[in-house]
Amino acid sequence: MNTKDLKTQFDMLYSYMAQSKDPENMKKFGEVMCKMMDWMIQNKPDAAAEWINELESIKWDNYLTPKEAEAIVSAMNPQRPWSRDQWKMLMEQHGYALEEEPYYNRCALYVTMCMIHSDSAETLKRFSSGNDLLEVIHALAIDKLKDRDGNFSVRRYFGL
Repeated sequence: MNTKDLKTQFDMLYSYMAQSKDPENMKKFGEVMCKMMDWMIQNKPDAAAEWINELESIKWDNYLTPKEAEAIVSAMNPQRPWSRDQWKMLMEQHGYALEEEPYYNRCALYVTMCMIHSDSAETLKRFSSGNDLLEVIHALAIDKLKDRDGNFSVRRYFGL
């Protein structure tokens, strides 16, 4: 079989499994996917990490992968205020959680905080001192990511 035939066969089997709603079909599909992931982890760990990062989405209302987060903050103007490592260190120094299930993962929080800083830092500085700017930005990011009416989506906001 060539790659096109393999893709067609996979799509057909996936569709069959999904439409059958048979738990045994779903279990079998899951077993095969686990074997595939085990092979990928051993042979292509970078690719496996990308797929695992994407699977993380099932845990969160707002999530981004590290790769998505980096692409977003790299394009910000004005530039992001912190690298992800600097941000993590600041968060830990202030005792802030990096993620909160089911609301947001660490990449979504990082990007949202960078977005708020990029968009509103000058305005926020007029109403708060430099010492509490991080606290204000963190609180505003949490407000967005835990939006009660569910209108904020970091993925939608950044066109993902």
